[in-house]
Amino acid sequence: MNDPQIKMTHLIAQRDIQFSNSSIEAFNKIIKHQFLLPLKISNGKILGKELDKAIFIYNNIRPQFGLKGNTPIEVYQGNVLNFEQYKTHFKEHKKQRILQHQKSNCKICLPN
Repeated sequence: MNDPQIKMTHLIAQRDIQFSNSSIEAFNKIIKHQFLLPLKISNGKILGKELDKAIFIYNNIRPQFGLKGNTPIEVYQGNVLNFEQYKTHFKEHKKQRILQHQKSNCKICLPN
């Protein structure tokens, strides 16, 4: 709306609004779209079982980008991994692998 008589302020959740529930809405969307909708759930009992499985996977197995690749349980228990430390030699190792492949009969890795 570009009506100068209507005063509107653009607010961003979790920055401008302290009581925002956008985090739980994001969680609900993930559970719904990644875990529940792909299934054929015919009743509440099956829904409860699948929801329990989904929450367990979300908290214990599924890495979270917002938690820097850790799971919620790892962060909660203080067992976080610093995945940045694994990136330090990736470029050098890639160069070494390409050189090693070039010495073999494999022609897939040859530069164009």
